[in-house]
Amino acid sequence: MNRIPATESSIHADTAMLAPVGAYTYVKRALDLLGSLFFLLLFAPLFCLIAIIVKLESPGPVFFLQKRLGRHGRQFGLYKFRTIQREPTPGDETGSHMAISGKDADITRIGRFLRNSGLNELPQLINIFRGEMSFVGPRPAVLHHEQYYTDWHRKRLAVLPGVTGLAQICGRNVIPWGWRVALDRYYVDHMGFGNDALIFLKTFPVVLGHVGTEGAEDLYFDFTPPEESMFAENLEKDGIWRTFFRYSSEDGKSEMVEDKLPAEQKQTA
Repeated sequence: MNRIPATESSIHADTAMLAPVGAYTYVKRALDLLGSLFFLLLFAPLFCLIAIIVKLESPGPVFFLQKRLGRHGRQFGLYKFRTIQREPTPGDETGSHMAISGKDADITRIGRFLRNSGLNELPQLINIFRGEMSFVGPRPAVLHHEQYYTDWHRKRLAVLPGVTGLAQICGRNVIPWGWRVALDRYYVDHMGFGNDALIFLKTFPVVLGHVGTEGAEDLYFDFTPPEESMFAENLEKDGIWRTFFRYSSEDGKSEMVEDKLPAEQKQTA
């Protein structure tokens, strides 16, 4: 199992000053360590089964290792089960291209199932055990996003990245990047065991319902911060836990809707 050495990013300079300190940080790390060890042991048979099927269906490694930005901008290797038939390219490993569509011919049959079920993310328990990730936190950024970051965006790097986060329960892939970062910043400012528990529990219906798996290409590279008044008004009006984004295939854009999933999206989920 290859491991990417942790390296310093050019954008981590002052994120340490933004990082929360105190008992919460240490207790959360202890829970991450114990939780990841527990789930690694619990899911060991499933790990072995998936690994065997991945190897039998196509040649190549069991795991796909992608470089990501972690806390304070340090690079680390994010683990996923390999879901494509071809050998990974430099673009795959650094995330410098769009994510492969679920209709792509390169995706294996087991790979499509793993992506739809979210099981391709299961190896990130290894990252949590190593202290590179947490169960809850901003999703780790791909390296090429670094060029779009300003001081405003860097705040999301003040904490450990997570397997799931606030942006993931509010729309996942269909949220413009500027809004995702705004949600991540909100999480950093309101970190606590209560919010972590809510995010963790709300992740299950999102994953099982395949919510937010669509998206438009322009959304991925729109890092423009939302207007503060608009973001604040939305929080005041709907509450952060009710905010939800929906992707419109007609105009290729996202819109904010109420917490309950629209009927047409339920039918396509």
